[in-house]
Amino acid sequence: MTCLECLNLSLSDVLQRFKTLNDGEHHIVADEKQRVLAKKTLSEAFMKARRESGLEWEGKPPSFHEIRSLSARLHTEEKGKDYAQKLLGHKSATMTDKYRDVRGSEWTEV
Repeated sequence: MTCLECLNLSLSDVLQRFKTLNDGEHHIVADEKQRVLAKKTLSEAFMKARRESGLEWEGKPPSFHEIRSLSARLHTEEKGKDYAQKLLGHKSATMTDKYRDVRGSEWTEV
C-alpha cells in the first residue's frame, strides 16, 4: 500500500473516498467500449469530476498532470526517485524527472 506521510492518507483511503462519492461503484474512470484509459479520456474525466465537485479556485484550477507532478515530487521526497518512477509507471527516469520539475512554481521565502 502506498502512503504519503505528509498527507497522512493512503491510496486505499483515497480509493474508498472515490467509491463513496461514486455511489459504491468500484471504478474511478473507465472507457466501457475499449476498457482502456487513454490520456485524453483520463484528463477529460478529471476535469469533469473537478467541475462536478463544486469546489472553486482562485485563478486557474489544477490539471490532472499538475496533480500527478505534485504526487511525483512528494513521493520522491518521502520514498525516493525509484519509487516515484515505479508509481508513475515510467520506463525511464528521464520521463519521471519531467514530472518532478517544478517549472519555477516553487515558493520563494522573503
